[in-house]
Amino acid sequence: MPGYVEAYRQVLLSMVNTCDGLREAEWDLPTDCPGWRVRDHVAHTVHIEDYLSGSEHPVVEERIEVGSPEHVRNEGGVWMEQGVRSRAALTPDQLLAELRGLVEIRSADLYARDLALDSTVRSIRDKETSFERLVRLRLCDVWTHEQDIREAVGRPGSLDGDGAATWTATVLEALPQVVLRQVQPEPGTVVILESTGPATGRAGVRIDVDEDGEPVAHELFTGHSAEEGDDVPVTDSGEEAVTTISLSTHALARRTAGRASTEDTAYHVQGDEELARAVLDALTLTR
Repeated sequence: MPGYVEAYRQVLLSMVNTCDGLREAEWDLPTDCPGWRVRDHVAHTVHIEDYLSGSEHPVVEERIEVGSPEHVRNEGGVWMEQGVRSRAALTPDQLLAELRGLVEIRSADLYARDLALDSTVRSIRDKETSFERLVRLRLCDVWTHEQDIREAVGRPGSLDGDGAATWTATVLEALPQVVLRQVQPEPGTVVILESTGPATGRAGVRIDVDEDGEPVAHELFTGHSAEEGDDVPVTDSGEEAVTTISLSTHALARRTAGRASTEDTAYHVQGDEELARAVLDALTLTR
């Protein structure tokens, strides 16, 4: 539990430190997150953390009108956009001051409670979830928005912390079902995905059929590196019958967050290049 709370605290502080010292003009730079400037990512994070601490969703005269911008595609998007726009009048200094205060509020709140990993806690939009799932979601969300900011202002970093590790793990965990349900390759297909670092990880899946002839995904292995005895099938010629996709933590994160297309992503393939492109196209965790 202390490790989860400290990771949560550190990923929030990392966003604060990333934005501390930005020039005024940089706060208005567009980012790879459609429709949002740098300041909007901070306002979004402030809104969510304030809401999770117990505040009500902000409203102005019953409702903050969002309209129909292209980047707002569903009710969840409207809810998020209302939170961002509720802080439109704040200066960058005021936004950062509120975020700093929320780091302390959230840390104290989580440390003070008698929480376990499976404890039910407040989530967004009047929902509830487990403590573990909430923290993992927040680590991924805050870190991804920090990367959006860093990309916009040209200050890469924070690729080796808890946020990067959690996002990488989440992507690798999603691989089997994405390949099975979205790519739908032929039975016998094997795909391995590797994050080469700074946050390293490796996952593999083999597509087979069950007794009813329905396709199923068999997870081959998970972990930080290849281990002796990994369940990797071989062909009659003795060569690995796999398609391996390797890319850096940064490239993996940008692609799977939907911030960069497969064509704009640097990656290396051993095996079927067309299959690799299909997997990377499908492996988008944000909607």
